[in-house]
Amino acid sequence: MSDAGRWQGLNAAAFAVAIAILIALGLAWWRDRVHDFAEPRWEPSRFAMIVPESRQPTSSRTERWVVAVSLDCPHCQEHLRALAARTAGRVQRPALAALIVDRPTRPKNLNLGVTLEGGAWWDSAQVWRESWGRRAYGETFRFDRRGKLLSSTPAGVVPDSSSSRM
Repeated sequence: MSDAGRWQGLNAAAFAVAIAILIALGLAWWRDRVHDFAEPRWEPSRFAMIVPESRQPTSSRTERWVVAVSLDCPHCQEHLRALAARTAGRVQRPALAALIVDRPTRPKNLNLGVTLEGGAWWDSAQVWRESWGRRAYGETFRFDRRGKLLSSTPAGVVPDSSSSRM
């Protein structure tokens, strides 16, 4: 076999592999898009408590803001601290909480640099990713007193307590 023939065969094989990878990615994307995920709902029993809620009952608050936090993501942790700072002066503050996601083991000595009146919770069952279909670290979920989703916003955006669900 000549050198030109050998290169032609390698090029054809590389092209076939590239097409197979694109097809596999497309199928994975399509499968994720057609999956019917559940609407997020705050049910504390679905998560493992790491840091308890504050002594002031969160039921007296109008909202709970839950931030999806990866301990490997400084950006979403900074977003959590920024939310705490931006809401600190409010008369009616939401109960801010952290949901630790994509972590195979329960975190020990959790220190996110902010007081979490809504507590810190570990998503040991992958509810955030598998049931809710979420992927973006730092996303903030606004829930009412009953756990119903009011809205969700990406990291870097302070939720507006008057906005509707996105």
